[in-house]
Amino acid sequence: MKKRLIAIGTALGILFGLSGCGNNQIPELTEDQMRTMGEFTAITLMHYDANHRSRLVDYSRLLESQEPSEEPEPSAEPEGMDPVDDTPVVGVQGQENPTTEGSAEEVLSLPEGISLSLSQWALYDTYPEDGSGFALRARQGKKLLILSFSVTNTGGQDQTLDMLAGSTEFRVAVNGENAQKTMLTMLDNDLSTFRGTIPAGGSVETVLAAEVSEDTADAITSILVNLKNDSQTCTIQAQ
Repeated sequence: MKKRLIAIGTALGILFGLSGCGNNQIPELTEDQMRTMGEFTAITLMHYDANHRSRLVDYSRLLESQEPSEEPEPSAEPEGMDPVDDTPVVGVQGQENPTTEGSAEEVLSLPEGISLSLSQWALYDTYPEDGSGFALRARQGKKLLILSFSVTNTGGQDQTLDMLAGSTEFRVAVNGENAQKTMLTMLDNDLSTFRGTIPAGGSVETVLAAEVSEDTADAITSILVNLKNDSQTCTIQAQ
């Protein structure tokens, strides 16, 4: 209230100050001076009126805060290089490690003095044919391809062989077709799972089994057996 009275007094003082030297004369003001005084008085009173609230809102700051920030432009790629096609990829998961050629004994990690050789192959509907113990039976339209391997101990002491301790993969390719993994069986003499003792100077017969179609079985021209571990591979050709 005090500030409002001061403001009014200030406005009136300015008004009478424009009157000149006469003490009781009513000041003569031009139309522009009267309009200026009225605007000044109104603005002054509104400024000090605590109960006055302007209905005008300045939205400029609000709009500035809501304006989306400009996204930085992507950096230009060096000329002559495609970031997708030409960038070398290192350490791709699932990529096979390079392997070197080795002997069957090296790939199978056979003990010193133990040798392996493919002795023969044959086709069966059921193996073994006598049906003793566990037997494999070919599915309809298929034949069993049984590959026989001789494991020989040329040393002077008995040798224990445990094929389950290794990590060898066995595959068979017939007539140049894609190689397929050999069958996992419960045969006592399955080479891929064989565990036993080979006497000094003796040998044991082991086998690998695969299935081929009857059409393929009627016209076999080549058989390749591939042995592969983490670092080496060996291919044996059947006669």
